[in-house]
Amino acid sequence: MKGRITRNYCYLNDKVVDMWYVQGIPFTFDELPAPMAIEEIQQEAASNQSYTMEDMYRYSQYLISELCHPLLFTVEDFIENYEEVPE
Repeated sequence: MKGRITRNYCYLNDKVVDMWYVQGIPFTFDELPAPMAIEEIQQEAASNQSYTMEDMYRYSQYLISELCHPLLFTVEDFIENYEEVPE
């Protein structure tokens, strides 16, 4: 069974970001420009789990220790939608 890359809006240190996940584990994020922080995005972010930078560090360390961090290792054989990984 292959894993999947997903993404959604959530809060990171009280700021709305576009979070990327591999099998539900966050591995990177994109900050949103201020005009994008519209009400619909804020509502979606509020309905999702929020994170801190410490959380991101711990999740990244876990993915690195398992050699599964999509930005650091070649994992396209294990991810069915690898083309979704941000550059």
